Amino acid sequence: MRKCQAGFTLVELIVALTLLTALVSGLFYSFGQGLRVWRKINERVAHLQIANIVAERICRDIRSSAVLAGSNSAEVFLKIGGEGGSYKLVDSKIRRKKGSTTAYLTDDGEIKRLAFSYPAVGAVNVSIDDLSYLVSGRN
Repeated sequence: MRKCQAGFTLVELIVALTLLTALVSGLFYSFGQGLRVWRKINERVAHLQIANIVAERICRDIRSSAVLAGSNSAEVFLKIGGEGGSYKLVDSKIRRKKGSTTAYLTDDGEIKRLAFSYPAVGAVNVSIDDLSYLVSGRN
């Protein structure tokens, strides 16, 4: 007479391992997708932080200065503390000139678009990529 032995058949083991493999694969795929989304969000947040810092600098200078004639959609000319100054996008970097000093506020490619418009006397609309700021100068 044969004794009843506890255990799993080969078919049961194969089915269990197949289900476990499918479950683990799904978990790893979900984890990978989550990491990709997290990276994209981090890149977007970093871009917005850079744009906000640059916009704050430009807006502060516009508020504390007079916007000079000759300003156009690509460059704004200011009278900053008795000296002439300007902001312009040059070679994918935002350039700030004040007197004889030139400084770049961004690295290559961090900002793709910088534009200025003048909706009213003394007002400047500053557009950095997809952000827009309306600022009044001292005129």
